[in-house]
Amino acid sequence: MTGSLHGYTRITIGLIAANFIVFILQLSIDGFSELVALTPSLAVSGYYWQFFTYMFAHGSISHIGLNMLGLFIFGGVMERVLGERKYITLYILSGLGSSFLHMALTGISDIPMLGASGAVFGILAAYAYRFPKNTVWVFPGIPVPAAILVVFFVFFEFFSGLFGLQPGIANFGHLGGILVSLALMFFWQKRSRGGSSENSVEFIWESW
Repeated sequence: MTGSLHGYTRITIGLIAANFIVFILQLSIDGFSELVALTPSLAVSGYYWQFFTYMFAHGSISHIGLNMLGLFIFGGVMERVLGERKYITLYILSGLGSSFLHMALTGISDIPMLGASGAVFGILAAYAYRFPKNTVWVFPGIPVPAAILVVFFVFFEFFSGLFGLQPGIANFGHLGGILVSLALMFFWQKRSRGGSSENSVEFIWESW
């Protein structure tokens, strides 16, 4: 069983805390953002830690706020469902998949990439895989089945990345997090089938 903190789950709380700590360090230390962000040309040349650290770094308070909101909403549920080990594996591998697909489709550039979005999209995709019919409330108050929302994001992120509809947003990275998550959930389901979806309601106010 997962541990809990005031009814919530400790890995999710720890991940949120780690993201905010890194963000505070970014604001406090000159050059820290450049060190922890993923710059593809540097990462493949020896700065290998950036593949990991970038998913804990953010570019603004709204950036980290939206990502941590998504993690707070869906993370605790998936931590309880998967257990701590699989949950942290899901988070990290979704983040890595995000960076790899981004680089594969956009090239080894000098443009930094940072943010937990790929990992959080992976958590959302896992939630939709496990609870496809559960309701997610999308801003400004539209109820959408979780599976439909993720299918929408797959197409939205692909075409946004393909046609450059959101400059400065790593859409292919978001897509990578989703795809890795779904592959992991499928693999784990094949290894151990168990449990059935429950009807419940989760809230998300904005697509991050």
